[in-house]
Amino acid sequence: MFIIVVGCGRLGSSLARSMAGAGHQVTVVDWNPQRFERIADLSEVAQVLGTGIDIDVLRGAGAEACDALVAVTDHDNSNIMIAQTAEQMFHVRHVVARVNDPRTGPLLETFGIQSVCPTQLAADALFATLQADWHGETPKSH
Repeated sequence: MFIIVVGCGRLGSSLARSMAGAGHQVTVVDWNPQRFERIADLSEVAQVLGTGIDIDVLRGAGAEACDALVAVTDHDNSNIMIAQTAEQMFHVRHVVARVNDPRTGPLLETFGIQSVCPTQLAADALFATLQADWHGETPKSH
């Protein structure tokens, strides 16, 4: 599968590493060339310098031919714009946007865009750990 990851911070670089390790073709887009240092050891991962909200940058990264695009920049609004562009302009079949505000996910669903909210995932994991501690259970590590 050919995947474009927009954003090469901790999350984007970790995702690129995992996907490349699983044998997928991966291209990472980021506006900051220093962020590519996080994946410098991954010669099989293509790097595209530019902002993911730029249609020409996405086109240059291969958005017209990719199977999936994941928008994981530090900004919810950028991720939403990138996801909408991938879906509507490039007809990417699998599009996922990271959103940090838990209230944003349900809104995106109304537009048919999948999202993952690390804030909500962490809150759920912390709650489950505390619940397990209160009930004398062994907490499940996340």
